[in-house]
Amino acid sequence: MKKHMVRRIKNWFSSQKLKGKVRYLFLGIIGLYITLFIFIYIFFIRKSMLDYTLESNYNTMISIGNNLNSEISTINSMSKLLTADSNINTYLLKDKPGTRYSHNAITSMYDITNTFNYVSSVYLYRLDGRYVHITNGITIVNQYILDEEEWFREIANARGGYILGVNGRGAFFRKSGKPLVSFMRIINDIETQEPIGLMVINLSDEILNDSYKDMTSNDKQFYYYDKNLKLINQIIDSKLESEIVLNNKLFDQKTIGSLWNEKILSYYHIPNTPFIIAGIEKMSYMHIIPSEATWIIVLLIMLTIISLILIGLFISVYITTPIERLVQSMDIAKRGWLRRVSLKLPDDEIGHLKNSYNNMLVAINQLINELLENEKSMQKAELDVLQEQIKPHFLYNTLDTIAYLALKESSEKVYDSIETLGNFYRRFLSKGSKVIPIREEVAIVKDYLKLQKLRYDDIIQDEYDLCEDLLDVHVPKLILQPLVENSIYHGIRLKGEKGLIKITVCQIDDFIHIVVYDSGVGMNKEQLKQIMQDNNKSFGFKGTIERIRYYYGKEDVFEIKSEEGLYTQIDLKIPL
Repeated sequence: MKKHMVRRIKNWFSSQKLKGKVRYLFLGIIGLYITLFIFIYIFFIRKSMLDYTLESNYNTMISIGNNLNSEISTINSMSKLLTADSNINTYLLKDKPGTRYSHNAITSMYDITNTFNYVSSVYLYRLDGRYVHITNGITIVNQYILDEEEWFREIANARGGYILGVNGRGAFFRKSGKPLVSFMRIINDIETQEPIGLMVINLSDEILNDSYKDMTSNDKQFYYYDKNLKLINQIIDSKLESEIVLNNKLFDQKTIGSLWNEKILSYYHIPNTPFIIAGIEKMSYMHIIPSEATWIIVLLIMLTIISLILIGLFISVYITTPIERLVQSMDIAKRGWLRRVSLKLPDDEIGHLKNSYNNMLVAINQLINELLENEKSMQKAELDVLQEQIKPHFLYNTLDTIAYLALKESSEKVYDSIETLGNFYRRFLSKGSKVIPIREEVAIVKDYLKLQKLRYDDIIQDEYDLCEDLLDVHVPKLILQPLVENSIYHGIRLKGEKGLIKITVCQIDDFIHIVVYDSGVGMNKEQLKQIMQDNNKSFGFKGTIERIRYYYGKEDVFEIKSEEGLYTQIDLKIPL
């Protein structure tokens, strides 16, 4: 279907006049130019914008991670104040802390945490399981998780450092359902550095939200995931969430969405935390294209369109219209004959074309005359070849030989001779064709030599070295038999002894070489020089060379080698 449509458009365009073709061509160029201009501009801007957005996005993600780490560092400083407080240490070290010690520890916890943001609750555990706490809202404690040895060991393995986890790794929950960021650490005795308690500071999820609060917009959103790649208490479109694929890389970026709705998806594993911040930022072309640049582009497009229209008008007025008038004046079908054009045209290339056309008419008439003369010569040469072979003496001699065979030899041999004679003339005439395959040329020679052997008995021996792949190539008719006839009458017969005629067909470079070799009397240097110059040794040879030259339009179509008393070799060079 697509090829058919393309063919129809091509045929329609080809059927238009030159003026119409130029018009449609320019309209197509204008449309293509505008389209290419827009696309090149868009893709150039897209690349610049993409590079800028990726760099900006990277810096934003690093900044969010630094913001969160900065807040965590502040909480860490607060936790150190708590662990160094004397009331808290007294509560943890007393064997049986009473209400007063508990109250003093709680008071210190309130005093120290009061100036810090995001603190939702603080739990202070002794090693015997007792604890005190302060809370802002209702915090639910899962005691079973706290009693697990693995839960405590993971915090202890930090060796005085802190551990972060969502909802205290399952031990703490807010009644509102919002997540907590739990800051957990072992408290060591200042003197012995032995563990004396456990502190859990639960922070509200605002500490996460505030880390990117000033960076969000309609085109930019951020989402926090925990180390298990679970979204932390945030709502995200399910289709968008399916495109967020996280891995263990520290930082990664990729583009998602279509060309006109492209987004940058990035994520960053915030160092020293179990959190991953994922960002989705929409790319907007309009935000980075200056209005001045837009006006410049529009003006360039308009200037280009106007320029193309003016060029089209110029071509129409000064090129297509004069050519159309010239074509009408040169229309042979309407004018009836090759007449000179008298149309008045400017002295430019089109005017020169008219003058060249008029000069061409003179040359054409000369060429027509030359072609007529060449064709007459060609036909005369072919007719001479036919007449040479249809001369009565060849037919009479052959029939006399067959008659003699009829008296002396078997009927099979007579039948074979008559059939050979019939085949010879049938191939010889070749139904009036001017060109025949090399295979038929060789067959004519074989029949001819077979007939000659009837007259001359064993004086003639023939051999053939033929390249089978070349035998179906067509050549002018009767270029081989006249040369073989010359080999017999001007070579082998004059020598008076048994002679060899060898036919070779081969390819060398881009030429087919048809070689006729005879072991006859040969020629001396003077005879060879004469025949190479004027081709007048025999009528058959000269006519054959002329026909080959005329057919292929080349002068160098043969080569003769000969040694007097030894051989003569004629090499016909047929262009492939």
